[in-house]
Amino acid sequence: MTDPRDNREGSQRDEPPELPAVLQLLRDGPPELADLLRFTMTSQMLGIPQEKVQGDFLFGLESLRQRGLLPLDDVARVRARTSGLAPDHREQWAAGYAAGYLAAWAAAILRILDTRGVKFDKHLHRALHLCPDTDALTRFLDRAVTATHEADLVAGEPGLAALGGS
Repeated sequence: MTDPRDNREGSQRDEPPELPAVLQLLRDGPPELADLLRFTMTSQMLGIPQEKVQGDFLFGLESLRQRGLLPLDDVARVRARTSGLAPDHREQWAAGYAAGYLAAWAAAILRILDTRGVKFDKHLHRALHLCPDTDALTRFLDRAVTATHEADLVAGEPGLAALGGS
């Protein structure tokens, strides 16, 4: 006699390995993500060119990330899942995407400060490049546009506030 758990485990192995995580994200994630996916599917069914649908989808993901509704790790996982890569490469791709994303935001902040002539030291440079918080980097980017001193950028930020005015 076979154990019913064996059948259940067998059927779970037949599912794509990332499908449960994507379904959980849809269930537990913001309703705006489900709205974005419905919009994307509707656009595809209406025959809108694939590159336009994909561009709108990626724009929507980034908008959810910038509004703080979807963490960068989830954005990276969704992008990896839709990248067309083999499943065994998706986790590495997602990790690389997230790391590159953080580095690009840190570089953009420093570029804006440099272009505007705002002086900053290597400690800010290091702190921004090591910052794992996309919401904080978004705030820093917004502040970099108007900051006149390094301290303006990091004011009120625990851990970075001590760097201001150094």
